[in-house]
Formats: sequence, C-alpha cells, structure tokens
Amino acid sequence: MAVADVLAERLARIGAKAIVVDDIDLLDKESAAVIDIVQRRTQRPLVMTMGDKPLYSRTSVFTPARWPEAKIRLSPLRYDQVNKLLAQTLGAPPDVDLTSLILMKSAGNPRLVVRIAQSAKLSKRLVLREGQWSIGKHSLWNEYLQSTIEALLHGLSADELTALHTLAAVGARPAASLAPTIEADVLDELERRGLVAAAEDADNVIWVDISPPVIGDYFRDHHTVSSRKMLGNRIAQELESSASHAITDFPGPVATLLNELRTEAGAGTAATRHFQEQLRILEQTTYGLWERERNMSNAAAFLRFYWGGPIDPVRIEYIFNNTETADANPADHFFFTMTRALWGIFRGAEVVDVTGILKEVGDAEPEWKAEAEAFAIYLQASFDRIPADFDDAWEQLDSKHPESGVLPVIRGIVELYRFDPQAALEALDSAEGFEISASMAPFVHGLALHIAGRSDEALVYSLTQRTEARSSLNQFGFVAISYVAALALVQRGLMREADWVMSSVFALGRPGFLVSNLHDAMLRLAGLRSLSDSGKDIPSLGVQSRRDVADIGPLPGTGKAVYDLVSRKYINPGMFDEAAARVISEQLDRGFITEAVYASLFMLSLYPGPRTLEKTKRFFRKNGVTSHGQFLALASAVLKADYPLLEELLEHYERDSDLILIGNLLHGAAKRQSLEPDPCPVAPFQDLAASFNARFPLRAEYPFLDTGEGLPQHLSAREIEIAVLAGSHSNAEIASRLGISTRTVENHISRSLKKTGTTTRAALHELVRRPGK
Repeated sequence: MAVADVLAERLARIGAKAIVVDDIDLLDKESAAVIDIVQRRTQRPLVMTMGDKPLYSRTSVFTPARWPEAKIRLSPLRYDQVNKLLAQTLGAPPDVDLTSLILMKSAGNPRLVVRIAQSAKLSKRLVLREGQWSIGKHSLWNEYLQSTIEALLHGLSADELTALHTLAAVGARPAASLAPTIEADVLDELERRGLVAAAEDADNVIWVDISPPVIGDYFRDHHTVSSRKMLGNRIAQELESSASHAITDFPGPVATLLNELRTEAGAGTAATRHFQEQLRILEQTTYGLWERERNMSNAAAFLRFYWGGPIDPVRIEYIFNNTETADANPADHFFFTMTRALWGIFRGAEVVDVTGILKEVGDAEPEWKAEAEAFAIYLQASFDRIPADFDDAWEQLDSKHPESGVLPVIRGIVELYRFDPQAALEALDSAEGFEISASMAPFVHGLALHIAGRSDEALVYSLTQRTEARSSLNQFGFVAISYVAALALVQRGLMREADWVMSSVFALGRPGFLVSNLHDAMLRLAGLRSLSDSGKDIPSLGVQSRRDVADIGPLPGTGKAVYDLVSRKYINPGMFDEAAARVISEQLDRGFITEAVYASLFMLSLYPGPRTLEKTKRFFRKNGVTSHGQFLALASAVLKADYPLLEELLEHYERDSDLILIGNLLHGAAKRQSLEPDPCPVAPFQDLAASFNARFPLRAEYPFLDTGEGLPQHLSAREIEIAVLAGSHSNAEIASRLGISTRTVENHISRSLKKTGTTTRAALHELVRRPGK
C-alpha cells in the first residue's frame, strides 16, 4: 500500500501521465496489485505489452479486462527486419538463403528468429563465408531448440498435440480434407493460439499448415536474445499503421489494390509458405514427368520452372546432358537452347561463348533462325552493351516475318534499355503465340508504363499481374512484376508498401536465371533506402546481392556500381561527384539510357555535384528527356546555395514523379550544411525542407550520402548534426530548428559526450567541427 501511495502521488501531479507496463503477464501478484490500486485511484490510462502466444507459461493472475481496451497486434517481421535482427544477433550479415529460411521457419516471430539463429550458430550449423553467415548443414533444427518449442506448446490438450503431429506428418492440406482426422474445434483453437495458419489459393480453397513451421521440425524429428530496439521499431510502425485508416487518397483501383496489399502483409508468411510449397510440388511433378520420358517437350516444361525458381545445378546439368533431341518440337528445341545459353551466362561464360549454340539451333530449325539471332542480340544487349547496329540488324530480322512473338518482346525489352517506353509498348502489340512471350510481356508492359511516367497505371497493372502470377504459380512473373511494382511504389512515396512487395520476393529465396538480376536489384534498392543514418553499423540488404555481376546493368539496380558508389564513405562530396559522373558515362557508353536516367537523378538527390549535374543535363537534352525539368532546376539552385531562387522554385513546384527525390535533395542539403564549420546557412535549408514536408507529407526515410569519414565514426548523422549546432545554440533553439523535442536534443548530446569522451558542449562542438584534431 505504501508503494501504491507513492506511485499514486506521482501520477496525481499536473500534466498528462500514463502507467506503462512492459510484459504485464510476467508481473508478480504484489506488483499487479499496486498497478490495480493506483489505476483505480488516479484513472490514468494504462499502456501495456503482453505476449499473445508467449514462449513461456503465464503465471500472472493479473487480468486487465475491466478497462476499456484498444488492442494493437504486432504483425510478423518482414524479410528486411529479420535480416537486420539476424545481423545484430550473429554479429555479421546473413546471406539470402539463411534469411529467407529463418523467416519461413519462424513465421516472423522475433523471439524465434533470435533463438533459431543463436542455436544454429551454437550447434555449428552456420558457416561464415566472406563476411556473411550461410547455412552449413541441410537443416537448422538442433537440440537447443527443443525446450523453446516445448515452451511454445505448453498447455495444449492431448487432441491439440495429436492434431499438430498429424499436420507435421502430412504437411499443408486443404482444411476440408483434414475433417476426418482433426476436429474443427481443435483446428479453430490451434489457429486462435497461432499454431496453425490458413491461406487461400486461387480456387478459394483454404489450406492449413503448422505455424511457425519450426514446430513441424520438432514433431518430425523429436530427437534431434531478442532485440528491444527491433521491438520498439515494430511497435512504432504498428502504431502508425493502426492509427491510419484504409488507403483512400488514391484513385479507386489504386486504393483497392494497396489495401489488399496491406491485408496480405498483415497475414505474415502464410501465403508465401503456401506459394513455396506449391512451387516445390510443381518442380517435383515436372521433373518426374521428364524422368519417365526424357524428351524435349518434358525438358522444356521443367526448364520453364527454372526461369523463375531456385536452380539445382546438378539437376539442370543432368537435364541438359540426358534429354533426347530426336523428333523434338522446334519451339521446345528453341526454348531448351535459350535456357542452355542463359545457364552458360549464369555460370560465368561470356556472351560470345554461348552464341554458338544459338547458331546451331538456328541451323537445325530454319523456321526459328530469326528468333535464335534475336536472342543472341538480346544476350549481348543485356549482359554487355547494346550493339551499335541494333536498328539495322533488327530491320533485317523483322523482314523474315517470324510469327512466334519472340522478336516483339525482345525488341520491347531493348527499347526499355534505351529509355523509349512508347516504342516498347508498340512492339508488344504484335507479341503473341509463344509461351515465353506471354511470360515476359507483362514485365515489359508494366515497366514501360512506369518509365513513361504513367504511375497510377503502372501501379494497378503491376499489382494486378503480381496477384495473377502468384495464383498461377509463375515465380518468374511474380519476381519480375514485383520489381516493377517496387519501383512504382517507391516513386509514389509508398515506402512501406514497397518493402512489403520486396519482402515477399526475398522470402522465396534466390530465384533463377533472368529474374536473379531483378532480385539483386531489389536487394540493392532496399539497401539504398536504408542508408538514412550514416552512423549505423548494421549492413543493409544490399550486401546480400551477388558480387560476381557487372558494375553496369541495363535497368535500375541491375548493375552494382551505383550501390557501391552510394554506400561508400567519402572525405568530401566532390569525390562522390567525380565518381558518379564516371558511372553515368559508362552507362551511356553501353547504351543503357534508362539506368543512366534513374541513376543520375538518384545520385543528384544525394549530392548535386557540378560534374554529375552538367552531364545529366547534357544527355537529357540529347535523348529528349523532358520530364525532370523541375528537379534539375532545384538541384542547380541547391548547388549554387541560391536560397531565394530555391524558395521561388519550390513555391511554384507542381507534384510530379520526382517528389521523393526533391525531398531527399532538400534534406541532404540541410544535413550537409549542418556539418560545415560555419553552421549559419543551415537554417534556410531546414526551413525549406520542413515547409516542403508540410506541403507534401510523405512516409519517407531519406538516404544520406556519408561524407563523414573524417568525423567520429561512432556518432550518427543526427548526433553530428546536433553537436555542430550545440556550439552556438540552446537546446530549445536546436529542437525548434530540427523539429524535435528538447528532451530528444538533450539525450543526443548526452550520448555524444559519452561516445566521444568530451566533457562540455563546446569541446564536443569543436571535435565535430574540426575532426582532424
């Protein structure tokens, strides 16, 4: 009672107060009684966290049901969040396959993510290769996980345990087929406790499976430190998500699809696990057909899966070496040879080394000779450079009037490389009659709409096609169109939705052939989005992309040069400007105009250097790119530090596709100014950035070019920014200027003093101002 009296007195003081209790279901009876007494006296609101399905048994008798409740359930972790949590837990970043496997096994449960990772490392099931953790053994299941799963299953009845045993044995099954063995009320109770998950397929059939899947490992082989920061981030995101209503500030079809995407994301990994299981069955089925009859038709049917699905190197080599070629259908023969050529590229062969087999199939199947020559041109354009005589060569191929539909799709892709979306759309009008054309055409169509600036059309088309690709078990189409959807969502400022789309792709593991490049591009895109804090020590998702690929690619993100450039540290921004201009020159030299456009705009938003800006303006004029005039004018004003001109341009700015880039440009300018020895010019830029945010509110995390190599590396960008201002401004002035609370400023300065070993604000300011000392 004495403790309750003291706490009640504190809460009775003037001002808004609340009682906050973390893990309230773990409280002892006496503490729970104190909370209960004080809340009844003061009527202050109670905010609490508790495990819905904890990994421990509940011992608390505390029941808060007498209060009005607003419940917020945290969604499962996304791929990028699991990746960050694994990097924190293991001390080094995981690779793609390890992240996706732990995400699937844990179903996004943060406690299980940590426990699976720690136990796998302890049992030596992980291997550290070239700075990344990867899977060293076939399974991550180990004896250290047994007690974890037993705690999760604590309190289940015998019928419920039997039901889980059954599901572990039979795998995912339609709910109706389980009726003879598992009673409906048992299944309902397991679903309520979160131990089974349901997913609906394209035929509206409800499939049921164990969740998290690691429980299935426990039943199948019985004898065989969570992050508070991560949890805090999740709570903040869920509060923001719960506070917002359904998406309505978009045209009808866009709003509907975005709300469907939000619903999908809230369901966790159930849909992805179901998709994975169906893909596994499809691979086994098609391979089984080929084993029974090793003809070209069955080989082509199986290889179509590898255009999107994870590739088994031994199996694909076996198919290539043991398929019967006699009496082969010409279309299947051509597809088989196309895939073999791609496999050669995938294994590191040069383009010139694989064109020979394409010539052979053209000679063997004269009616497919034009397609074989066109695919050879496509390989050169995609993995080397666009041929200088492309238009003349294509005119000769067109004159042969091939009817397969291959040529229009390839022409459309190359026109996308050359930043001519209208020509790409026109080329698709004649693409029909060949299966691979039907698979690739949606990707070309959606990307053409996006490049053409038709953002709402691109969003509707790509999200619709993504749903259809999942329903038809088309992993190639799912990954390819997800790339388009991610680009369109980022351009519209829908960052969280873009993360959801990319996470659904990453969770499937590394795909095969062409879409592997798009998978890498999305990893780099997600990685670049996270470069908002130059002081962070957790590697971004970009490190999971393959390193053995070209620096320059034909589409945004497919080459690694831009990511490497932006993620590097620089002593001064001029070094970045010089390197960026060189990258753009190489992109243009290879004919990759689209990549050059997107790369130059992004790099200018980070730092509008004079070389990059001039080169961008010049090649925009040469190639007739006119849709980014407002951004280039603003970049010029920022470069010249012409505040009056910048203010005037922003006053007359009309929303366009460069909105996110402009927000990044303004925030970057304000941060760079704050790091200058004389911080006086910072206020105008910060005022403009704040005004722009108020006019165009966006849920964006702005990346920031790291030019702090000479600064204390253990200070974050925000801490450096505040330390610079702390030399001549009060906490209240800093808070007002940066739009944060005074308490936040105090906390930043306190942490910076501890990190640097300085004892006064003046010493901290001097250290950050002149890091060479």
